[in-house]
Amino acid sequence: MEIDNCYESAQVLAAEIDKYMRFCQRKVKDVDGKQRPMWRTRWWVPDGRHADEPHPPLLLVFNRVGPRNPNTVIAQLAELTQRHWQGTAYDGFHMYDGKLPIVVTGMKQLKEHGPAGAIFRRFGRPHNQTLLEAIGNPRREAHDARQQAEYEAREREYKEQLRRVSVFYVITR
Repeated sequence: MEIDNCYESAQVLAAEIDKYMRFCQRKVKDVDGKQRPMWRTRWWVPDGRHADEPHPPLLLVFNRVGPRNPNTVIAQLAELTQRHWQGTAYDGFHMYDGKLPIVVTGMKQLKEHGPAGAIFRRFGRPHNQTLLEAIGNPRREAHDARQQAEYEAREREYKEQLRRVSVFYVITR
């Protein structure tokens, strides 16, 4: 989390995000001798799904104290850092493997609505969300749930076919 008092330009913030990205990409050998991202040796996260392991999210809270307009800075920052956060489109959702979820909000909104409010905007998304939605991948979750439901329906259908065949086999014997 970083709190910005609106004194730094989007270019300076983008340079800081470049450094954060380099940190996230550093790899070291863990205690089991396997190469892992260095940050994962210090902080636990659940294993990502195949081909979708984003870096830890970065929350930027803008506190309008300085002379810069946070809305302008946010738009410029999103453009300057797009290569770090933009996912790859895939079947109705995006994959964020190796990407940095960048989430922004304002200090005023945070004070008014609290951390559970739908006040967080993830770069690349059109609307504010709750923090958990913003750092997550709700479209991927919905896609996975649909896939699982389809798989279970096919499995039930297959088992019903097996049951009918076995009943037919018993009757014809």
